[in-house]
Amino acid sequence: MLVLLHYPSCHTAHASIEEGKRNIDPDKLSKTAYQHFIPGKLTCCESILMAGCEALGVKSDLVPDIALGLAGGIGLQGKTCGVLSGCAMVLSLAIAQKESGYSKKKMSTLQAVARIYRAFKEELGDTECRPLCGQDLTTPVGRKKLQESVKEQTCARFVQIGSELLAAKLLKL
Repeated sequence: MLVLLHYPSCHTAHASIEEGKRNIDPDKLSKTAYQHFIPGKLTCCESILMAGCEALGVKSDLVPDIALGLAGGIGLQGKTCGVLSGCAMVLSLAIAQKESGYSKKKMSTLQAVARIYRAFKEELGDTECRPLCGQDLTTPVGRKKLQESVKEQTCARFVQIGSELLAAKLLKL
């Protein structure tokens, strides 16, 4: 049996872009991401997405929840760092605000995300969660270490670097 699912558009999820709110302040974006990440207890991906959406003036009932499954390198599997996933989501939104044609929007987004990916890898030597944080988050021990020290002592730096790369790219759009 074929089941067709209906996914609400961002419009029905109450997404909006506040006029005149797209004044990107790199320091503010970085501080906001950190505030969401450490004191706010969100994941790295959620934190980057929230800070980026706030900088862009994007409001949606879907944010930050849409990014939750990307934590720990996609479902705690240690793959692509959630910081990069969050950056990709923000860049997709930012470019969609500027471009109307799908082909141009797609190519611009893919190029922008690739630039951040390469810069992140150059800065940190890797793009995957497990080698970056040094923990296997599929284990109780790895998750405990993440919460006790790794998140604040290691991953916070990745959020900072990612948010700075994101802000620099947003300023060029």
